[in-house]
Amino acid sequence: MNKKKLLKIILLSIGGLIIAFLLTFIPTLSLKTIGMNTLEGKYVTVYYEKEETAARDVFELADVESERIAKALGFDSPQNIKIYIYDNQNTMQTKKYGLIALLLSLDWYVGDNRGTNVLLTSPANPGKVHDYDNNKQISIHEMVHAYNSILNKNMRLWINEGLAGYLSNQNPHEYDFKAWYIPAIKEMQTSNPVTFSNIGGYPLSYIYIEYLDNTFGWENVLAFAKTNDFEKEFGKSESEIYNGFIEFAHSNYP
Repeated sequence: MNKKKLLKIILLSIGGLIIAFLLTFIPTLSLKTIGMNTLEGKYVTVYYEKEETAARDVFELADVESERIAKALGFDSPQNIKIYIYDNQNTMQTKKYGLIALLLSLDWYVGDNRGTNVLLTSPANPGKVHDYDNNKQISIHEMVHAYNSILNKNMRLWINEGLAGYLSNQNPHEYDFKAWYIPAIKEMQTSNPVTFSNIGGYPLSYIYIEYLDNTFGWENVLAFAKTNDFEKEFGKSESEIYNGFIEFAHSNYP
């Protein structure tokens, strides 16, 4: 085989792999699925497939909670939030990450956001990890993320998730903290959502925000969410805040 032919085969193979990779993202090109229905409220618009009762439950909750979330995050009025509800968990996941999401087997992953668009698995089909009610409540968690995307596009994952859990009242008392440990500062700086979940990030980031709110006040927490600046907003280094968080967690969640 001559060099030109070999090079052609290599280039064609590389091109084929690139095309195959790009094709996996086709589901992300449109958040809507064929035949989606619409519910329009004062503050939110909900798009849903066949599970109308569950969609209305989410719609009513999100519309009512919009003013509270907007006020808590310092907005003058509720923002234009769109919620896409999918009857199948796999559909929701591929709308965020494409077909590659199907290889990850994340059975706990039922909601996300893309900017001010909320992606949610229908509470009618919550999967193995969630039930109807906490799946519905996750819509508020994701709505906070939607607001956070406006507040600070570079917000740390730990803070972003902590605010979402805290403002959606996902109280961590239901967790068995004997099964968790306090992660190191570097672990808390992760931007990987799977790593975040694996180190107990959802309940622990709630406690982190709770600690900051109780210690420094909500205005400082909100300012920090915008700036990511520990010294400016709290007058302490990140390691000092971390030590205070550990003490708070042990005292309040033994």
